[in-house]
Amino acid sequence: MKNHSKDYLLLQNQFYRWTMIEVYAIKILSEQEFLKVKNELLALLPGELRESMLRYRIVNVLQRSLFGELMTRRILADKLKNTIDSFNFIKSEKGKPYLEKNPVYFNISHSGEWVVAAFCNNFEVGIDIEKIKPVNFEIAERFFSESEKRELFSKTGDEKLKYFFDLWTMKESYLKLLGKGLTKPLSTFTISGSKGQFHLFSDVDSVQDVNFRQYQLVDDYKLSVCSYSDKFDDKLMILGIDYLIARRFGKTKLNEDD
Repeated sequence: MKNHSKDYLLLQNQFYRWTMIEVYAIKILSEQEFLKVKNELLALLPGELRESMLRYRIVNVLQRSLFGELMTRRILADKLKNTIDSFNFIKSEKGKPYLEKNPVYFNISHSGEWVVAAFCNNFEVGIDIEKIKPVNFEIAERFFSESEKRELFSKTGDEKLKYFFDLWTMKESYLKLLGKGLTKPLSTFTISGSKGQFHLFSDVDSVQDVNFRQYQLVDDYKLSVCSYSDKFDDKLMILGIDYLIARRFGKTKLNEDD
């Protein structure tokens, strides 16, 4: 980010201790439990955003979107010592959100019962989570590179299924890092590795090294993060609904150092 305004330098100073890529997760509530707190959560958002959220007619879709938005705002509020309704988000041409005039990058993903987010100071970041479920492996013929397909089809059973989601979540996290979405075909680059050590190969668009990290959330999910930084926090921090409801920084803390 090539911004050296006074605001930017001030924010850099506020982030001087935030040197790691931090990853957070929150589990969605049952529909009954969510409806009990829905209005309280919506009330935390700025009016225009609150109105847009209310357009979601499916409860789980609303909940995932609301949790992602509030988790992002609450974490940034704690980091920047501000209120959760004070941030102005902008979007790139491809729709990736950014915090205006700010040196911190973030990304959100959700699948099944979980919403996750990654935050990084000064470096772009992408995150993807997927629930492991049976798939038609013919999908790989369309979305995976030749090298990836050879490695995938050399495996069988659960190992093959889990490796499919290893590749899928890392490829998605890389695209989200770039902010290109599916305008860049998944088959145009290769990710290879094993035992949590994966690397990017054969991408003509790559102008600098990227790093991958996988986190263990629960057994039936895969969670991957990609960044130009290699400083990944070892901890995956799981949040609760009480954290989202806290209105100001200082009411609920992420950890003792914040």
